[in-house]
Amino acid sequence: MTINSGKPELAAQKDVTALIRKLKKLDKSELLEHAFQMPEQILLGVEAARSFDEGDLPLDRTMIHLVGLGGSAIAGELLNDILAPRRFISLHRGTNPPRDKKGVIVSSYSGNTREIIELAHRVTGGLRTVVFLTSNGDLARLGEEWSIPVWRIPAGYQPRAAIGWSLSLALAVMERWRIVTEDAQNRLVKAARRLKASLEQDAVRKHILVRAALPIAQAIKDKNTVIFHSLQCTGAAGRFAAQISENAKLPVFMQQVPEAMHNVVQGIAGASPDQWMLIFMSDANGDAPMLREAMNKTQQFFSELGFACLSFPAAGDDQFEMTLSRLLIADLVSLFLAGLKGIDPAPIKVIEDLKETGKIDAKPVKEPKEFSE
Repeated sequence: MTINSGKPELAAQKDVTALIRKLKKLDKSELLEHAFQMPEQILLGVEAARSFDEGDLPLDRTMIHLVGLGGSAIAGELLNDILAPRRFISLHRGTNPPRDKKGVIVSSYSGNTREIIELAHRVTGGLRTVVFLTSNGDLARLGEEWSIPVWRIPAGYQPRAAIGWSLSLALAVMERWRIVTEDAQNRLVKAARRLKASLEQDAVRKHILVRAALPIAQAIKDKNTVIFHSLQCTGAAGRFAAQISENAKLPVFMQQVPEAMHNVVQGIAGASPDQWMLIFMSDANGDAPMLREAMNKTQQFFSELGFACLSFPAAGDDQFEMTLSRLLIADLVSLFLAGLKGIDPAPIKVIEDLKETGKIDAKPVKEPKEFSE
């Protein structure tokens, strides 16, 4: 594969081997193994989708709505990265249900996310075509009660570790609804097969993406991280930020360029450089030259102030391959950070403590007049 952001620093094979050995002892939920299985998940998801029912075609097929939170929503942003410059997916993270006749994917890995169950009541009925994407729980039960197609993701994963399934099934729904052509799904399959083959061909310690991830993790450790990203890399930056927060238990913030150049940079420039790590994520193929110039200018400015800065690498020949490589590197960096800190990446006690645990009544809520068709 060709690295698109220059030549990133690569860790020595012995250092990768030592950290992976340490991480496997800490990683009770096998998140590292699931990260390496991401391309296989995509291939299995595409195959599984053939047996699922997509319901009727949406009346409006210009784009879709995806209702979800956390790992269940990020697949939509990653697909927008992949399918750019057109954005085929409108995301609804627990608020503001869709009001039109476009198709809706309601996604919750557990099937029990309170906000998503509430929205499921509000998007069903009328003239909308709806599919539920879940492993089980209340969402699967409601789908069966309401005769809404349920596309099942295998149970047993941490929700954030099933991204390959979410990505492939969401795209498969879009292909079946004729939002995208079959070529999009074929290209995703091709990218997944190529990444899977490269992971199988090389020993883990030798793989270029694995060796590129470790120096990034070492640079981030014990720092506050800001990810400056282009619109083209919104999904990848979001996944990276979420994985660092959940797996490494470290603070991380996202800022889109060029907007960040008009406000956020002023605040960061007044901070202590020793406390911050600035990561720049752009796309050499999809971003306009003016945007890449702005990103480079910002990175150079902060480097001269003494801030640690690095460009996030990607590999591949098209946007499908580039996005999958960013996804794998992001997951590995977050897990390597957990290994460097000596912690199990799986527990997310703060998130679980803040979540509401009450069950939602399965009876459909009558839609307000403004949402009726």
